[in-house]
Amino acid sequence: MKDSTAKNLVNFLLGFVIMFVLPFAVFMGIYFNLLPQSLLVAIGIFGVIAAAAFIVGGNLFLMYSDIKTGRYKKRS
Repeated sequence: MKDSTAKNLVNFLLGFVIMFVLPFAVFMGIYFNLLPQSLLVAIGIFGVIAAAAFIVGGNLFLMYSDIKTGRYKKRS
């Protein structure tokens, strides 16, 4: 029982660090101008690419689900 509790705690802490601490550190580095210019450009480019992929991927998923359910079939 202790092993699973310790494993759950480690998984929680890793998830917390990845989801909250690292992005906060990046935002603070940008705000206080601590990061090099090339890293700022790379973060910006990654953000734009991730947003475009999210939008395009979401639209493709929605179109695929509409086609799969037969939403656009002729009903005559």
